Amino acid sequence: MRISIAVLEKIPKGKIPEKLADARYLFIVETEQNQVIHIEDGTQSSHPDVDFAKATLKWDCEAIICGAEIEREAFDILADAQVSRFDGFGFNASQVLKQLYLYQLPLIREYRGGTGCQGHQHPHHHEEEEE
Repeated sequence: MRISIAVLEKIPKGKIPEKLADARYLFIVETEQNQVIHIEDGTQSSHPDVDFAKATLKWDCEAIICGAEIEREAFDILADAQVSRFDGFGFNASQVLKQLYLYQLPLIREYRGGTGCQGHQHPHHHEEEEE
């Protein structure tokens, strides 16, 4: 299985930022060998979150580990492809795999990473609420 991990630094102890858009690199990891097989560089991108979402699909990853705040365009790319999204904020790339295997990482269910109305995954209409 392959997963992607969004980090700030291109090192094994690279921290996972709170926002996917703040990540600078994306590690593609082959979990069976526990080995990074590719590193995507987002430092020159104006939309690294979208580029990282597309790279996650290109490398056929089943999951991405990033911060809980994912902008809608990147979230939709991942969700439409049924890529699992896990919140690894506060960990580094080396630590986060162990947390994933222990089922300690929360699933990111909405495009802003929060709960409630932020993800617009609900049936009511906001226009009615504003009256």
